Amino acid sequence: MALRKALSKHEAEICRVAGFLAERGWAEANGGNLSIRLETSFDPIGERFPLSIPRPELEGHSLLLTTTGSRMRDLAENPLENLCLVRIVDSGSSFLAESEGGEVTSEFPTHLAVHALLVMERPDHHALLHTHPTFLIALTHLVKDKAELRDTLIRMFPEAALLLHDNLEVLDYVAPGSDELGAATVEAIRRVCGVIWRWHGMVATGANLSCALDLVEVAEKAARIALLLGDSSKECGLSDDQLKGIYEAFGD
Repeated sequence: MALRKALSKHEAEICRVAGFLAERGWAEANGGNLSIRLETSFDPIGERFPLSIPRPELEGHSLLLTTTGSRMRDLAENPLENLCLVRIVDSGSSFLAESEGGEVTSEFPTHLAVHALLVMERPDHHALLHTHPTFLIALTHLVKDKAELRDTLIRMFPEAALLLHDNLEVLDYVAPGSDELGAATVEAIRRVCGVIWRWHGMVATGANLSCALDLVEVAEKAARIALLLGDSSKECGLSDDQLKGIYEAFGD
């Protein structure tokens, strides 16, 4: 079975990350999803489906993705029944799918759009993670201006300044699972590795799931600090001089 073979290399990390998200309440019920673009191609034993938007960049590539309706807490315990193996075929116009637990995630259009970009422009990034960090979502309700939201997060503590500076964008609310959300996310991912979906959550790319989770974890902690500070966060954040010192000492 191709799904079992594809899962063998990534099972431990998938279970660890899924469990982490569930324990922190960042993937309530069936919220959140993830995908990994595999380095080896597999032939799924399943049906062929057309793609509404062809992805020729992904021709021949195989991906592991969460299934629609799957729960992260269940994925951590039983990955085989909560993942789908997909291979893009027919010059990117359709895909083959194999699963023991259901259809591919409803955010499939966004995952494909992002991976099509990554394979061309950031090929070392194989993972995409979408989750619902509690404090980060809350902050997007309170801070309306995108630039202010980014600036607030970056100034909360040094690690946020290092990991999120020039690596985080904010999108206004777009309907989940839509091609529009996928297109908007791809445009942002061209420039950054972390994208906040206002009132919804965050997506992040990385070499693997753990690296993608790093960005989410730091953004969520920064949001929590900002909310704890309340209105004082504008006065308490790192200054321009302090940020400059951090970038000079630790930046690339």
